[in-house]
Amino acid sequence: MKFKISLETEFGWGEKRSHEICTLERRSVDASEEDLGLCLVEAKSILNEIQRALLQDQVEEIGEIARVCRFCGTYLPVHDRRRRRIDTLFGRVIVEAPRVRICMCGLPGFPTLKVAHSPLTRLLPGNATPELRRLQAELGARHSFREAARLLNELTPCGKQNHVTIRNRLATLADDLADDESTAASETDRRPKPPDITVFLDSAYVRSRPEYQRRNFEVIVGSIESKGCEKRRFGLSVIGSNNAREYLRRNLEAAGWRDGTTVTVLSDGDPALPRLVRDATGADVSHVLDWWHISIRIRHVETTFQTLLSLLEGVEVPGLEPLAQSLRWRIWHGQADRALDAIETLLRFGIRVRRETIGRTNEAAFSAVARAMELRTYLEYNRAALVDYGRRRRNEKAISTSRAEGLVNDVANARMGKKRRMRWSPQGAHRVATVRAAVLDGRLGEGLLRAA
Repeated sequence: MKFKISLETEFGWGEKRSHEICTLERRSVDASEEDLGLCLVEAKSILNEIQRALLQDQVEEIGEIARVCRFCGTYLPVHDRRRRRIDTLFGRVIVEAPRVRICMCGLPGFPTLKVAHSPLTRLLPGNATPELRRLQAELGARHSFREAARLLNELTPCGKQNHVTIRNRLATLADDLADDESTAASETDRRPKPPDITVFLDSAYVRSRPEYQRRNFEVIVGSIESKGCEKRRFGLSVIGSNNAREYLRRNLEAAGWRDGTTVTVLSDGDPALPRLVRDATGADVSHVLDWWHISIRIRHVETTFQTLLSLLEGVEVPGLEPLAQSLRWRIWHGQADRALDAIETLLRFGIRVRRETIGRTNEAAFSAVARAMELRTYLEYNRAALVDYGRRRRNEKAISTSRAEGLVNDVANARMGKKRRMRWSPQGAHRVATVRAAVLDGRLGEGLLRAA
């Protein structure tokens, strides 16, 4: 059995051209499972041939159209033809691209001037299609650069890929995305202004390359949410970005923020996180301390004091156990002063027990005092960010940074942290975080990959 595949082109002026792509043969007698359908090698070869024929005919028609002057209608001569290499997802193609003389109708004083331009350069300045560049950047953001190159070489008929190409394409796309944020922000001016915006922030630490004289550095990830608008994710390295405040401001504007919009920041208590949003907006923001980080510290206090009280059987401690159990209720209802008073009482009791006991009881008292001091310090440093969490919950407002903590795994840890053994430069980590956030938002596929 034989299969013949051909491609027929019909040009805009009526001419038709046929391209013989390939001929396939399959056994019908004593056929095996390998004889059924196309194999990967054949499919890659067929796609490469179709791409070559398609591109060459497209370049030819585009060149013919460019030979007609748009102002005076003169049919311009071809200065020369040059071979151009075009990298596509379906193969590396060499085409004969014409260079067309520029019409002198707009320059009457220079009748003998001979200047030529290539229409293909205007369409494809980087010699690579946007789809290939997007896929290289997306795979580079999801996998190691060598693994991304291996996947492309294994599954597609594109030209031979290597990790350097993947890394460079990701860097170019990340820089273009940063420049493209201003366009996205200008489009939001036509949208209705959201009443308020909530920014969820968290951070991860990435191992640094040795030449930067540091063990690790911080990568900040966040999610910008508002009612009626799509969620906007972002990732950045403050020391790796050219201007972290401007980068964050553009993301806020793309999410609908404008001057006068109320901004609420939820973080784990790191003062640098709300300060970054405050600097980006140029206005004061409302900071809310993440409830989970408070709750886990309260749990430590409750557990250690329960252990201490169990070792003090027979000793009267009136009202102490209910006091430890009431900490969560008081902070949940915004009673920070009463909670700090209760912690102070627990601290004094723990210190007194530690002075008067030995052995296991002394160790339990030391642990209880340490946990209570840790909670007191945490609450005092973030006192302005303590709110009535119960009221916020009843009003269906966020009280936790769980969205940002999930993004830490999606943006930073999955590619740059956890069990990964790579070391990063701050700029490289910033670019990968930028592209990964765009991939999660689906922004790389918008508008025929405009940003690519």
